[in-house]
Amino acid sequence: MKRAVLAFTLVELLIGMSLTILVGGTLYLFQSQGLSTVTKGTIRLTLQSEIRRKLERLVADLRCANEIIDITPDSIKFTRFRDSIEEGQAGEVTFDTLTYSLAKSSNRWALLRAENNQQPVELIAHDHIENSIFSPYFLPPATPELDEPPMLTAFNMLENDSGQRKRIVFLRIKIRVRQNREFVGFTTAVTLRTPYQRLQQPNWKFR
Repeated sequence: MKRAVLAFTLVELLIGMSLTILVGGTLYLFQSQGLSTVTKGTIRLTLQSEIRRKLERLVADLRCANEIIDITPDSIKFTRFRDSIEEGQAGEVTFDTLTYSLAKSSNRWALLRAENNQQPVELIAHDHIENSIFSPYFLPPATPELDEPPMLTAFNMLENDSGQRKRIVFLRIKIRVRQNREFVGFTTAVTLRTPYQRLQQPNWKFR
């Protein structure tokens, strides 16, 4: 009596190979997508942390600002109280003039910082930086007829009214950059302490 030989047929082998390739391909797709998501998240987190760290210089300068001289959506020029008093000038209040501006150099965009008459230096540089970085708000004069305090009003940079510009006390800063096909945005706000206090208490001596 002959014993029956058990074996896979060609059709069964083809089906098994197809299922193996299908399952393996699905697992590889999930793994590659997961690694890609992790890589993109790491790049975005690194970029956002770098932008936040470098913008601390701009925020620190604005908190010591005395007066805004000129402002556009992509640039701002203002005077800032000097950090240290030079020898022989004790008791005098001295200022530095700072300018932050967005500029394009070759294939890169940069937010430049210039102090007094010195050469501008790059604060932030990436493949692309979107326009409309600065959004200023001013404090209108109080109206005696109304009991409510004045509310912050958006400053019209096209009209560029000098009286309203001197009353700018709040600034919203929005940075959106592109680096290696990754977009990262960062938004912060700064209250200009000295101009705000001067408007609230015009008879006080600041500094």
